[in-house]
Amino acid sequence: MKPISLTIEAFGPYRDSVTLDFNELQNHSMFLISGPTGAGKTSILDAMVYALYGEPSGEVRKTDAIRSDFAEPQHMTRVDFSFAIGEAQYRVERLPKQLVAKKRGTGMREQNASATVYEMKEGEWKVIATSAAAIRDTIQRIIGFRKDQFLQVVLLPQGEFRKLLVASTSEREELLHTLFRTELYRRLQDALKAAYDEAKSGIEENVTKQTALLQSIPHDEEIPILTIEHVRELLKHREPHRDTLVIERDKAVTVVEHYNTLRKEWALYNQAKQSLVEATATLDLVKAREEERSSLQEKVRFLTSLTPSYELYKQFSDKRGVLKTLGITLSDAKQGVESASQHESKCTEAHEALASQAEIMQAKRTTLAQLQQQSEKFDELALLNKELNILNSKFETLNREKSEAKLQAQHKLVADLEVELVEARKQFQANSKALESIPRIQEQLGHLQRYSELLAEKHKIQNDIDTKEQLLATLEQTVKNSKVQLERLEHLMAEGRAFELVHLVVDNAPCPVCGSVDHPQLASKPELYPTKEEIESARAIRDAALQKQASEIGQKETLLIRLHELDEQVNDQVSRLKLSIDNFSEDAFDSIQQGLASQIEQLIALRSDTEQLSKTIAANEDVLSKAKDKLAKTENAHNELLKTLYNLEVQISSVQAKIDALSESLPTTDVAAWHKEIELLVSELTDYDEQVKACKAKLDVAREELNAKRGRLETLSTQVQEETKNLEGLYQDYAKSLQQISLCEDDFIDVLDDYKNLDTLRNELHALDEKFNKAQAVYDAALKHTQSIVEPSDTVADDVYDVAVVQRDDLVGSLAAWDKETKHIETTLVSLEKLETAMGESREEVEFLSRLNDLANGGEQGFKNVTFERYVLGAILDEVVYAANLRLQKMSRSRYSLERSDYTGGGRGKQGLDLAVMDAFTGQSRPANTLSGGETFLASMALALGLADVIQSYAGGIRMDTMFIDEGFGTLDPDTLELAMETLVKLQSSGRLIGMISHVPELKTRIPAHLEVTRGDDGSSAKFVIN
Repeated sequence: MKPISLTIEAFGPYRDSVTLDFNELQNHSMFLISGPTGAGKTSILDAMVYALYGEPSGEVRKTDAIRSDFAEPQHMTRVDFSFAIGEAQYRVERLPKQLVAKKRGTGMREQNASATVYEMKEGEWKVIATSAAAIRDTIQRIIGFRKDQFLQVVLLPQGEFRKLLVASTSEREELLHTLFRTELYRRLQDALKAAYDEAKSGIEENVTKQTALLQSIPHDEEIPILTIEHVRELLKHREPHRDTLVIERDKAVTVVEHYNTLRKEWALYNQAKQSLVEATATLDLVKAREEERSSLQEKVRFLTSLTPSYELYKQFSDKRGVLKTLGITLSDAKQGVESASQHESKCTEAHEALASQAEIMQAKRTTLAQLQQQSEKFDELALLNKELNILNSKFETLNREKSEAKLQAQHKLVADLEVELVEARKQFQANSKALESIPRIQEQLGHLQRYSELLAEKHKIQNDIDTKEQLLATLEQTVKNSKVQLERLEHLMAEGRAFELVHLVVDNAPCPVCGSVDHPQLASKPELYPTKEEIESARAIRDAALQKQASEIGQKETLLIRLHELDEQVNDQVSRLKLSIDNFSEDAFDSIQQGLASQIEQLIALRSDTEQLSKTIAANEDVLSKAKDKLAKTENAHNELLKTLYNLEVQISSVQAKIDALSESLPTTDVAAWHKEIELLVSELTDYDEQVKACKAKLDVAREELNAKRGRLETLSTQVQEETKNLEGLYQDYAKSLQQISLCEDDFIDVLDDYKNLDTLRNELHALDEKFNKAQAVYDAALKHTQSIVEPSDTVADDVYDVAVVQRDDLVGSLAAWDKETKHIETTLVSLEKLETAMGESREEVEFLSRLNDLANGGEQGFKNVTFERYVLGAILDEVVYAANLRLQKMSRSRYSLERSDYTGGGRGKQGLDLAVMDAFTGQSRPANTLSGGETFLASMALALGLADVIQSYAGGIRMDTMFIDEGFGTLDPDTLELAMETLVKLQSSGRLIGMISHVPELKTRIPAHLEVTRGDDGSSAKFVIN
């Protein structure tokens, strides 16, 4: 990742919008972010991290505190960061949740956080993510890091650069997994574990199935079923018992079938007798209604004979109703003819009244035609008057715009600006000459600072040497005491060994030790006889004291060498100061340094004033140029205005002459009265024509309506006469039909209600006939069936029958259950045999997969607690450590080197990726967190650079083209700082961009490219400066 540009607004100490274009660095791949404390150097790194991850870089900085206290309410906090990953370019724009001014009214409102990620495609920024989850995933995919990993290898925050160095195995494993993309090894681990778990689960599942199948087999509790052989044995002993059950079941079934035959015979006999009784009762009930049936037959026969007379009566009634309706319609038609006749008379009178006014209307038409012939002249007069008013208005407007004062004021403004610009240019030249001394004074201050640092280090080294001398004196006594103690214990052990050989000495025989036959003084038993362990302990104490003494002597010699080097460097620095500063002396060091610092502060303030003056001059030159352009335009506009006023006066005179000539040719000049008279005549004639037209239409409609109603009346009169004649004929036929059946009209009317219910009476009669016939048939059939059945000769009691049925059902059920159990045992045996075969094949596979799983996931059969991926990452970490040590050993003068410790471990936690520091002075390894502040910074920086080197060498690794370091250089002594700078300078050839924040003066002189941060009363600003 390489930054392209960064824009921040209302962010931290930055009130206004500040844009940093990293292309301004040109070919400089190392730059220093400099400025006073609290100006906003770290805020620039915070902005980059916030743009990528939505949070600042440091743990103490919070997202809700990033808005600038200098910002106006209408200015929103915003960060816009663009960067490159290889050839691809991306851009992130992010706004935090913040209070902003309301668009309407007063007060503040809360603006929610928002962010957008873009990618450069075909020369344009295309949106690729907007939601929080999509942005998080997109940034991690593009950058390749989470925020915590980014702060360990790309940006080393102030006070937090040691995280990568002292990270735990788990944290370092996750980081290396992300950097080197070792998902393949992790997937392989997971696949082997899944395969092993699946195979193991299959075995366990089969064992569970086998147990369940064995438990499902019914058996005697005293004889358990544990194996397949037990199942086979159980099946052999079941067949004899089944044969006995079959015989007993068949006997019980035969008895029940005999009883069922007897019960069916008695049921048929009793049912036949009961049916005969029921049929006899039903027949008696039907015969009791015989009289009712005869009466109903007679009534139906009489009503049926009335049918011809009823039909004629119905026709007569219908015709009479029709004639009544026609009479009402005829009366309405007569009233309609009378009303239409009256309306036609009124329309005729109105039409004749309008016709009498025709001559008057014609005279008015003639007058209107004469007036309309004058309309063209009146229209022309109106246009001329309108044109005259427009010209007069334009003349008055332009005459008011004519002003000599504006022109004179513009002349004065141009003259004043020219005077101010001359004065400002003189002041700028004077300031520039004074500022030429800044580089010289800065160089002198750098030499003074270096001289002060050398004296401080020299004093510290001398104190360390004095401390070492005191410690060596103490160690000398300790070594001496440990040697004496070891010699005493060794002497005592030698005496003890001689005493152990005394029993081997024989008089006049050679001594087994010296060979002499004389034994003048045999060894006696010592008071103290040390053990071998005591001797070894004393020797270890002596060796440790000697090693510590040698180590301290070596360190003292190193300090003496360094002290001699410092003496030479101090003398060289004094020589440089005497050459660059007149009358320099070591006694006047403080006053000279204060004087130069005061001068540089004044010059820096003057430089700021000069920069502002330069901007003022540029602004005034722009204002003067615009003022001159405005003066020229004002003069041209004034001349054009005078010319336009003269032309307008000529046009006004011409139009007035035309108006006067046209007015003389018209009878009146009152155009409004003329128009009003025409409008009245047109309105009156139009109204008359419309009235005549409407009246004629009404008259025509009235006449058509009257003729239609008269025709309708004649038709209705003829129809009434014909219907009256038909009605009389129908009545005569109706009366004649009543005479034929000897029935008067009143009696006929009385029986009409019964006749209308004739169909109902017929249905009742039919139902009675059906019941009689059915009852007789049922009785005959029941009598015949009863006579054909013979009474059974034997009987069976209900309780005897019930006992036989229960016994039969129990035996049938027992046999079915026995067969079902046997079938279940047989099926279970087949399943058990299949499971046994499958389990035999699977056990070998599980054992093989178990070994592979332990090897890949750090199990008992592999490297305990070291997974396959961690094994690979361990090899990669070895490369990282090797690359880091190339720089760390140089920067620490071969004292320190990193090493990977506790490769396989013995504990229960994750092992294999821990780091320790080998101290060449002591020859011992120790944890990385025991290093001093400066040593920790060097080790952390070396580790980060080594990590970047190894990543670049891996084709699938993440690109690491940039590193930012926030502070840390202040903990280094001058020589170590020099070594660290040499290391960083060599990185420039790799094309890697390195940005550093530091207050160390040496860095300001060594690094030409600066990102200068300036603090002001209304917020900070920043810009790139190449010295």
